[in-house]
Amino acid sequence: MFTKTTIAAVTTALIIAAGPTASAMAQDQDTARTATRTLEGPKATATSVTTRDRDAGTLERDRTVTNRNNGRTYSSTLDRQRTDTGAIVSGSQTGPQGRTRSFDGERTRTDDGSTFSGTATGRTGRTYGLSGQRSRDGQGGSSASQQVTDSKGETLYNRDRTTRRANGQVTRQTETTRRQGSKPRRTGPRPR
Repeated sequence: MFTKTTIAAVTTALIIAAGPTASAMAQDQDTARTATRTLEGPKATATSVTTRDRDAGTLERDRTVTNRNNGRTYSSTLDRQRTDTGAIVSGSQTGPQGRTRSFDGERTRTDDGSTFSGTATGRTGRTYGLSGQRSRDGQGGSSASQQVTDSKGETLYNRDRTTRRANGQVTRQTETTRRQGSKPRRTGPRPR
């Protein structure tokens, strides 16, 4: 019969015999963490697997949603790598017909916010330029803008938002412009 002392001694001996490999593995397990979530609803099942390594500055997220009625699957991925000045990000979404849209770009920190510059590829293969910025004024106010351009550099979509706080009141102003003939955003609930 083993006593607690014997078990502790054997465990310590195994750790010492394994040397740096065991401690390195323990450190790797501590820095890279994976979380899996599964949600089951009446119409769909969703699974999300997120792996984050704070020391390496990486985040990977894979999500899959399956429609219970017809078996159609939707999936998405997101990858982020921290840099000295911000982060490099990329992601994609694939629909049930296998058509994929994707994006990649770089977010750069500034003194009062951040900027983003990148590209996107639509499900039909068209490419778009993406840019944006957001900032805070130090008084509780903020501003943000996003712009989408086509392959010729012409603006398809532009959105500017400003938020101001004064005397306990919050004022938000948003201005959106779209190129003539571009697809309007859907408003209201989705058709079923």
